[in-house]
Amino acid sequence: MDDISVKIVIAVCVLLILVIAKIVYDEKKYIEKLTNRLKKTWGMPTRQEYTENIWKNIKYYHDNQASENDIDDITWNDLEMDRVYEKLNHTRTSVGEEYLYALLHKTCIDKEELSERERVIDLMSKNEDERLKLQIALSQMGKPGKISVYEYMSGINDIKSPNRLKHILCGLAFLLSGALCFVWPSVMVLVFIVVVIYNIFSYYKDKVMLEPYIQLFGFIVRTVAQSKEIAKMEIQGIEKYMDELEHSAESFKKFCRNSSLIAGGGQMAGDLFDTIMDYVRMLVHIDIVKMCTMVSEAKKLSDELFKIYDTIGFLDSMISICSYRESLDEWCVPTFDDKIGINAENIYHPLINEPVKNNINADKSVLLTGSNASGKSTFIKSIAINSIFAQTIHTVLADSYTSCFYYIYSSMALRDDLQNNESYYIVEIKSLQRILEKAAQSDVPVLCFIDEVLRGTNTLERIASSSEILAYLARKGAMCFAATHDVELTNMLKKYYTNYHFEESVDEDRVMFDYRLRKGAANTRNAIKLLNMIGYDKVITYMAEKQAERFLETGIWSETE
Repeated sequence: MDDISVKIVIAVCVLLILVIAKIVYDEKKYIEKLTNRLKKTWGMPTRQEYTENIWKNIKYYHDNQASENDIDDITWNDLEMDRVYEKLNHTRTSVGEEYLYALLHKTCIDKEELSERERVIDLMSKNEDERLKLQIALSQMGKPGKISVYEYMSGINDIKSPNRLKHILCGLAFLLSGALCFVWPSVMVLVFIVVVIYNIFSYYKDKVMLEPYIQLFGFIVRTVAQSKEIAKMEIQGIEKYMDELEHSAESFKKFCRNSSLIAGGGQMAGDLFDTIMDYVRMLVHIDIVKMCTMVSEAKKLSDELFKIYDTIGFLDSMISICSYRESLDEWCVPTFDDKIGINAENIYHPLINEPVKNNINADKSVLLTGSNASGKSTFIKSIAINSIFAQTIHTVLADSYTSCFYYIYSSMALRDDLQNNESYYIVEIKSLQRILEKAAQSDVPVLCFIDEVLRGTNTLERIASSSEILAYLARKGAMCFAATHDVELTNMLKKYYTNYHFEESVDEDRVMFDYRLRKGAANTRNAIKLLNMIGYDKVITYMAEKQAERFLETGIWSETE
């Protein structure tokens, strides 16, 4: 070997050593930064931006796994549960995001299942070092972002691979023409340039179709690799989940062989090896060729893949709940019994800063009265959201909480359905009908929340119909929280409902609310006073007050003067 050849070999060896050293250094710095970030952000609100596409991906798993007893769309939207989810979501993987979103929809009625969630959450809370190791492994799986992991996992069997032979020939043409440039440069340089241009063009043409699945397979490879790392961890209490991951990951040996041809090395930005590999893939199409092989393997491993999905999703979600608990000032673990009712001390709404906390001790349905803006709707939503929390994340924003297991429904923030040409009243009665049917048919009690029953119709028919609807729900064993301005209902429904109210104090300049729940029916009014305070003509407010007083005395509305 001549001196020039020796120098080339030495130079190549030095370059390889430098590349390896850079990869090891980047990995070490990445882990250090990630560990510090995880410690710093533990229990802190997340800052993730939720675009329309991200929401679409997060929701896909639930949308395709929903059961009839899940929290339905009306209830979810009534309670602004997307905003609640944003505060709750501290997951590190796309799988965790999708799993947690679905979990929040599924009101669990199994004590053992909820106890298992609590056990894992508590374990993560008490063992910081082990939790950090698990979070680091989960973080290295990453979030594909542009795709729904579950959607593309479900579509693996439908993948139509490109012509594998074509891409093999592209790679061979590049290598052969490049080599011949040294033998016959005057001709082959031009051929080499043409091959490079064609390879780049054909690469991106087919890669556009395969890109989501290339992302998915890269994610699967990282997930399998980190699943093996998790399985090696000595974390007492989650051995069952680690064994499941290890068993499923072992099935992917052939799938993952030479997987670096399509998959990046992880979450490190600017990784030198990945940069080099991007150019290699573009010129010789090795990722597409490997992809074609991996597709056939993935189709055989569908069941094991979904097992990994469920295990990773569960662990990531439990850690997320643990972090969410850390962000709360007050919370408790719920208690469940067999008695209809809800007992809660200092319960509050998760989306309100500095919330007023209230107590409720109800062994039958509750009718809420009170002035506008006094706190009725907020209180109802507080109970509803925390009831969902109790049966999903086993966490309630209160000092104590006791109830039985329920299926949960609401009819609150309704509006006209212009698309289907349905008025507010039609939308409302359809919304109520689904609750009535569930209460009549279900073996599990229904917990429902209704704000201003039948507000879309006239007073006479509203009171007559709403009283019978609410009584029907109570007779069918439902636990109902209903807010109303119709004080007549407080007497009509006293057999079935306990009366509670919110009230206000009024001076010359303002109406003040303390948002405190009180027993009994409301006996104050403020609507006319508010008209007066914001500057309505005195004639209007004076005559309105006279009409109201006359009606209270006689029960009859008089002709306006």
